[in-house]
Amino acid sequence: MNDVFDFFRRMADTSDWPPRWNCGRWTDFHGWLYLLSDLTIWLAYMVIPLILIRFIFIKKGVPLAGVFWLFGAFILFCGLTHLLDAAMFWIPAYRINALIRFLTAVVSVATVVALIKYFNEAVGLRTSKEFDHELAYRQLAMQELTRSNQELQQFAYIASHDLQSPLKTIAGYLSLLETKHGDQLDADARRLISVSTGAAERMRTLINDVLDFSRIGNEITFTQVNLSQLIDEILEEQQSEMKSTGATLDSEPLPTITGHRTDLKQLFQNLISNALKYRQPNVAPFIRIQVTEEPHQYRFSISDNGIGIDNQYFDRIFQIFQRLHGRNKYSGNGIGLATCKKVVDIYGGQIWLESTVGSGTTVYFTIPKVIKTLYQYAQTDSLHSLN
Repeated sequence: MNDVFDFFRRMADTSDWPPRWNCGRWTDFHGWLYLLSDLTIWLAYMVIPLILIRFIFIKKGVPLAGVFWLFGAFILFCGLTHLLDAAMFWIPAYRINALIRFLTAVVSVATVVALIKYFNEAVGLRTSKEFDHELAYRQLAMQELTRSNQELQQFAYIASHDLQSPLKTIAGYLSLLETKHGDQLDADARRLISVSTGAAERMRTLINDVLDFSRIGNEITFTQVNLSQLIDEILEEQQSEMKSTGATLDSEPLPTITGHRTDLKQLFQNLISNALKYRQPNVAPFIRIQVTEEPHQYRFSISDNGIGIDNQYFDRIFQIFQRLHGRNKYSGNGIGLATCKKVVDIYGGQIWLESTVGSGTTVYFTIPKVIKTLYQYAQTDSLHSLN
């Protein structure tokens, strides 16, 4: 132990040994060949870690970054041993040299352990050829998905047109029957006509809702959308119901984001409409809209003081055509929240809620600051042509 203390106490003491030039019989050629070789190796060993560090900082998210750091430190310490070997031709710093060599040994062992530890993970990293193959496969899948979406849009349009045509005919003939022969029909017959007409109208509304749902996310031309102005527009359209229910809405200043105005309007409009619709009896609705800016996204929340939702239905309500209440109590087709989820999903965000039965509901959702839909990836990220 005394030797250890003495070693560190005399770390900078060079009086024990002569400079290396004075050890043995060095010729000028032999000595300078040794020196220049050590200095060249040291310079190379210094450049390699700098290149590795620059690579790690430029290539964000590089896999196994810890191994790169360890490997860089290992090369750096190896270079220092060569620099000290050259320096000791004039300065016999053998203690410092020994310490640097010990540190080099420690870093070397740590690098070996890391390489063994991450060997299987490194083997699993894909080569550029494998990435090209996967990219080609994904591009083909994306082209197929785009084609399938176009077919679905065409089908939805044709189906809605073909379905609405006979509904219009049914509603028209029922109205004509009531107009011409209403005075000859008893109360039950008039009630049946009214129920049938109402059912036909609900079917038309449902078809239009499904068509609107299928169109969400198909528009890839994004613009700057001022969300505060969008909320004002929605409130103007909801003015009648706001006044009749005594509802109030409190909103923080909302940001201007890049997106498709119609999609974003459907998102906020459905959530505000739900807050007005599912209100408690004899309680004026109160709606609060808040936003939190995060590094890469905005997190919105829309709270109300309505009837609330039991937590067992939290997942179900975001599914299309899912209703928790009878149509005679609350109108609607069960598409509103499914529409909200589809918009948020397409834009790369998340949507969830917190609710207490009898106290109200808060719906949270996130919208990335840079929105990139699948269709934009298909158009802008095609790195290789598939011929």
